[in-house]
Amino acid sequence: MQAVRLNAVVGADSCLRIEVPAEIPTGQVEVIVLANDTTGVQAEQSLDELFSALDRMPHKRLTKEEADAYLAEERASWD
Repeated sequence: MQAVRLNAVVGADSCLRIEVPAEIPTGQVEVIVLANDTTGVQAEQSLDELFSALDRMPHKRLTKEEADAYLAEERASWD
């Protein structure tokens, strides 16, 4: 199997036209479409928005000692 990397454009009608080099033999081929991935940027923006929203929320941050004491109290109440 021979691999050829080509750039192409998908039209508004969702059609893709590909012209392959002449050395590609005629017959059945496998086509793999790799679309530009913008999810990484969107996910990063979403995380930034989440962290900003968390920072705006009124909350009291516990010290390690306060968190340990709270967890110990919770665990003690399970018995």
